[in-house]
Amino acid sequence: MAGVTVSLAQFGACEDKRHNLCKIQDYAQKAKAFGASMLFLPEYSMFYAKMNRRSQNIQAAEPLDGPFVSALSQIARRYGLWLAAGMYERTDGLPYNAVVVIDKDGTLRGVHRKQRLYDAFGYRESDECRPGKSPFRPVDTPVGRLGLITCYELRFPALAAAQKQDGAEILLVPAGWTAGANKVLHWRTLLCARAIENSMPVIGVDQYAPDCFIGHSVAFASDGSTLGALEEGDGLLTITI
Repeated sequence: MAGVTVSLAQFGACEDKRHNLCKIQDYAQKAKAFGASMLFLPEYSMFYAKMNRRSQNIQAAEPLDGPFVSALSQIARRYGLWLAAGMYERTDGLPYNAVVVIDKDGTLRGVHRKQRLYDAFGYRESDECRPGKSPFRPVDTPVGRLGLITCYELRFPALAAAQKQDGAEILLVPAGWTAGANKVLHWRTLLCARAIENSMPVIGVDQYAPDCFIGHSVAFASDGSTLGALEEGDGLLTITI
């Protein structure tokens, strides 16, 4: 795992999928220029609606062979990068809140459908998404065997531990971590704790939108030391693990 360069792209997705894809492509181009072999993107990278989320999520959701994943595959091939990005996966009703992992040849290598939905702090994600039925199966990547949990799942230590037990050597946490009192503290503390207690690097890549998502994407080494961090605003963080 030593000596592998990866990039974390922090941005706020909107309701315009083409605009979001343009941002992803721009970050991919920059990540490639910095020598990264993987680009990690936040939860909801495909689409995020500020209002009427239930109906808009259903309308926006796509199958795994739809335009968004196809475009990600083209970007992966063009820049020779592995990509991980959040999307809404179409079903016969409420969509899954999913994260796809695509290799540098554009092949879909894994999908995580968020199991623990954000029904907390006065919010009900289960009104707009359906929960996944099984944990992510870690996949071999340039940075090691990659495990994955999504956003609110970070608050459940057993989910990260299960990824470790299933062979994960590094953990990715894409998120849309909501703003609020002490939320930056919660985000950073929990990411660091998952790294220390599982003795593996943990990468948290978050959306940023003022008064909505906090940003503060960060990577921790297995001993809890900080490998790199962003604060507020859009940005690209490139680190070597």
